[in-house]
Amino acid sequence: MVEQTPEAGEPDAVVDLDAPASAEAMPPGGSEAVLVRAALERVLAAPDFTASPRLAAFLRFVVEATLDGRADEIKGYTIAVEALGRPPSFDPQSDPIVRVEATRLRRALERYYTTVGAEDPLVIDIPKGGYVPLFRPRTEAPAEPVPSGPEPQPAPIAPEAPRPTPAWQRTGVRMAAAALAVVLVAGLALLAPRLSLFRSDRGTALADRIRLPVVEVRPFEASGPGAPAEAELRAIEEQMRDAFARFDFVEVKAAGATTHDTGVPEICSGPQSRSVFALAGLAEGRADGTFSLITRVTDRCDGSIIWSASLDGLAQGPALANSERRVVHDVAIAIMESYGVIPVRARAQALAKAPGSGFGCIAAAIAYIRGDPQGQRGNGTACLAELTKQERDFALGYAVRATAQLYATLHDDTPNPTAEEMEEFLDEAERAAELAPASAYAARTLALVQLFAGEPDDAISTAEKALKLNPLDFDVAATVATVFIGAGRVEEGEALLMRARREGAVRSNLQDAFLGMAAFMRDDVLAAQALVPQLTLHSAIENKLALALCLHTLGRVSDGREVVGALLHRMPDGAEGVRRLVRRLLPAPGLADKALAALETAGLSREAVAGKPPRG
Repeated sequence: MVEQTPEAGEPDAVVDLDAPASAEAMPPGGSEAVLVRAALERVLAAPDFTASPRLAAFLRFVVEATLDGRADEIKGYTIAVEALGRPPSFDPQSDPIVRVEATRLRRALERYYTTVGAEDPLVIDIPKGGYVPLFRPRTEAPAEPVPSGPEPQPAPIAPEAPRPTPAWQRTGVRMAAAALAVVLVAGLALLAPRLSLFRSDRGTALADRIRLPVVEVRPFEASGPGAPAEAELRAIEEQMRDAFARFDFVEVKAAGATTHDTGVPEICSGPQSRSVFALAGLAEGRADGTFSLITRVTDRCDGSIIWSASLDGLAQGPALANSERRVVHDVAIAIMESYGVIPVRARAQALAKAPGSGFGCIAAAIAYIRGDPQGQRGNGTACLAELTKQERDFALGYAVRATAQLYATLHDDTPNPTAEEMEEFLDEAERAAELAPASAYAARTLALVQLFAGEPDDAISTAEKALKLNPLDFDVAATVATVFIGAGRVEEGEALLMRARREGAVRSNLQDAFLGMAAFMRDDVLAAQALVPQLTLHSAIENKLALALCLHTLGRVSDGREVVGALLHRMPDGAEGVRRLVRRLLPAPGLADKALAALETAGLSREAVAGKPPRG
């Protein structure tokens, strides 16, 4: 793609910070960059930008690059790679993401400066015809746009004669460059869409070998008067791809990127078969000015439509951004959550057709963790162990295996992992997080292992990162909530877990146990009473522990003693085993002591002294 230069007569796309400032250009003095960065932070705090990390990354990159004197580097390719997370192999001809996101960015800035930013003294503008921002005081008229069409890229702006760089700017540029390097390294991990399991183009090849399911987002179509414009539909598609790519157990592609119709039968058949799905949408305008978006998911291996939904009452104009967020939220939850239509179907297909593939191993291990009938611990974890020996970069393999092994130690006859076992779990979880720093599942796994390893502060930090990496994965959020509770942020964790469940997170025994412990910590009688029936049904050791604490909260002394007695008989090392388990689940200072004090009143030490029948 040839980079075009601005048309003749187009206004310069950047303020010359070295030139003497006029009243109409910038405030006088040597703090122009400070003023621009303050204006940038105000914009980034607005709802449109907090809800869209990609827009925020785009805007921050072009502003900081301009302030650093690197306006000549602000081109479609560098924006895609350095701000939007595209790989170095990015091809502007086949991927319109920069043009689409620039359109969204201009629209978001226009909304900001006509609403919450109406009184801002400094306006950040990105005139059509390029991506280099213009900074102007509120009193200055906006730059006149160039005619619509393919967006050209600005050429470097050469000064007529070199001028000495002020000392403040030389220092500021060096500091800003260092800061920007840190921001970009961290930002690419946290904000850029996660399209692979590994940190390079090799991620696609690895996903192919592992046989991860493929999800194609096809171009949305418009129908009838009042339907959204093509650019707006392209923006929804890109947001959809971005949201889907944050889910770890799929590979997201543009339509036909590697799975042309003629190649689908080969991909779908054989001992290493792979699931392929396509999402399509049709936007229909309505007489009241709103539009509906009809979406459907097709299993391309057999041609069947496996899901369809119509989202009605979507608004355009200033409210379009809210409609876009609603569409992405509702569709992602329905089809991409762990029990959404795509993961469920893909796991079933892998277990039936390709159990020996990498994704087949993942499916078996997840089935075991969830207690599904297909779950076989030996096949799942042993298969993953063998596979990670061959595929050293298989981040999800390490993460799923660490989760399955930790789960197993809670539900066998000795529910207290040894120090050596915890070290092994921690090593695998850390390796997964290092290989896939933008994986929400890897971060969530590491947080859980850190909690059980007695590192509550590290667990909270990692859990917070997992939430940021994929705000729409509510199964990740549910696990993060249990980490928060165990690490001492009880009320916050409890509220997050309840919200995650309302959004469709799969209920688990471990979640119920932590909710029971949270009710005890807060001395919440109503919550404890509501949880007792559910905890009574669970046989897992952590649920019986939580049940004893809830009974203590309710003052049911006799029932509590009975549960504690059962716990002592179940644990091979009696009261000491119960104590160790409590400290594993509640490593935050003070939480374990409070729980153990309640268990002591229910006879923990007394029954331990009285002894118990020998096992067997």
